[in-house]
Amino acid sequence: MSIPVWMDMDTGEDDAIAIMTAFQLPELQVVGMSAVAGNVELKHTFRNTRNVLSLIHREDVKVYPGAENPLRQKLTTAAYVHGETGLASAVLPESKAPSETEKAWDALYRTAKEYQGELNLILTGPETNAAIAFFKYPDLKQYLKRILIMGGAAVGGNSTPAAEFNIWADPEAAQAVFQSGVEIVMCGLDVTSRAGLSKEEVEELDHYPNASCHLFRSCTELARKLYSEHHNDTLLIHDACPVIYAAHPEYFTGTKAGVVIETRGTYTRGKTVTDLYTDSSYPLQQTIVVTDANRKAVADTIRTALEAY
Repeated sequence: MSIPVWMDMDTGEDDAIAIMTAFQLPELQVVGMSAVAGNVELKHTFRNTRNVLSLIHREDVKVYPGAENPLRQKLTTAAYVHGETGLASAVLPESKAPSETEKAWDALYRTAKEYQGELNLILTGPETNAAIAFFKYPDLKQYLKRILIMGGAAVGGNSTPAAEFNIWADPEAAQAVFQSGVEIVMCGLDVTSRAGLSKEEVEELDHYPNASCHLFRSCTELARKLYSEHHNDTLLIHDACPVIYAAHPEYFTGTKAGVVIETRGTYTRGKTVTDLYTDSSYPLQQTIVVTDANRKAVADTIRTALEAY
């Protein structure tokens, strides 16, 4: 029986690849999606999510618009990685699906109730939509099985030396999610930096003659330049990790730990503070902090998915 998942995304290049991967995993059933501002503005992430679904002929899955801004701070995007529209130079045909107007948090709650505690929530952008859902519907936690996120890091960061982008972009929202009482799987930079595509794997996809691989080539062009400076030609597909974990946890290594979000520090705002490497522990141990992966298994899953469309 397939695992029902809801995907909440700020669709840029790696979110797009995560979407295409999710729909090729028979273990998963994507029952709904929502967009949030993050990598770029909501008008782009909403449009990109709809258009990627159209590209892979899954316009039957509805996409709901969410938050245009973080809970408390000004929106800061990552256009330098994803381009002004989120997909670098890629140009996709416009989706012909009806444009949903119901808000993401309302649609998520309604769907979670329908699945009576079996819904898995996958978050690959700032966690604003999920936080609003928890604020508006305090009983939402009883209708979610677990939350799988791309965000955070036990060690280091990419937006600051201490913070990963998705958490840094809206730390108050992340804190609400981590304090929700729902089991969390945190696929942060600790694992996503170990689960990229090699130069040879990227070249193979570049030469594959189909629509999804064409999108892969064009939407990752800015990211390739950035990662080549820091990751020895490995292309990191951060957002695919929680999607693949949902279907294949055996590909990953993780440890249950306590995690809190720093929301006030001058130098550490947005840091995911874990007790993974400390002598003291937080009282709430509800997060599996993923720290390693079978890189080839993850890469093969992404490649197989992209070559299928």
